Amino acid sequence: MSGGATALDRGRAAVEEVVGLLDLATVEPADATVTTDRLVAVAGVFSGRGTTRGTTRRYGGLIAAQALTAAAHTVRPGRPVHSLHAYFTRPGDSRRPVTYLVETLRDGPSMSTRRVVAIQRDTPIFFLTASFHDPGTGLAHERPAPKVPPPEEVPTLARLLADAPDRLAAVEQMLFAFDARYIGPPPGEQADGERAGEAYRRAWVRVAGTLPDDVSLHAGALVLISDLPLLLSAMVAGHGTAWGPGDLGVSIDHTVWFHRPCRADEWLLYDCDSPWAATGRGLATGRLYARNGDLVATVAQEGLLLTRPAR
Repeated sequence: MSGGATALDRGRAAVEEVVGLLDLATVEPADATVTTDRLVAVAGVFSGRGTTRGTTRRYGGLIAAQALTAAAHTVRPGRPVHSLHAYFTRPGDSRRPVTYLVETLRDGPSMSTRRVVAIQRDTPIFFLTASFHDPGTGLAHERPAPKVPPPEEVPTLARLLADAPDRLAAVEQMLFAFDARYIGPPPGEQADGERAGEAYRRAWVRVAGTLPDDVSLHAGALVLISDLPLLLSAMVAGHGTAWGPGDLGVSIDHTVWFHRPCRADEWLLYDCDSPWAATGRGLATGRLYARNGDLVATVAQEGLLLTRPAR
């Protein structure tokens, strides 16, 4: 099989995987795994399928993306999401489906707010609040994108980790349907002279194939991108630690502000850093830029960080 055919097949598989993961089934409230009588107004109940990738602990970006997709299904067309705030309260099982109960908190003239509870094995494991807003006009400014080489000039992950096949396989498993080209050290490694709190991690990221023209689908895919291991790498950067299978990084909460619509299947520059880490926790922030320099989203995440000393 030629290299071009291989890339084409991988792109098709990536699109099928992303679309499949974000294609939620509608569930009748009576069939939900928990009772819904305590919700103020049930807007919808949905089910998201699991995945056999990685460990049994459910990938946080997937559950957040599915929860946002569930919320978007209950909002009128043409009113895009502008922010989500989420808490991971219990570990989920990635092999099992999750039920998403969507509650209507508000439907106003220009804004809608939804609350989503993710249920697995009759137990809430995740909570999300999402807000949707009709675009308007007003003051405008944005932080410019950092000056970095274009993605075509950045080494592929396979080239960057050619001498570490086990690590390459692990990172590719975490990235699954996404292409990522890291600017600087590979995932889990330190650059010379890095200082904690001043180190950045940057990468060009995109879905490996062409997604359908669906605004909600691209927003969900962007949430998947926002929780890639890049953030945890930013948290440990500069500490002289090696990030690997013996470490534990667990998301506590996750926030995304969507500044403008974008395509998740086109190159996005993910610019991440960590302004703080202590007491077993770390905070990472990230900015996602379109290739033309437009700031499309801002991300913040706090997580538990238990790392092993470098050898």
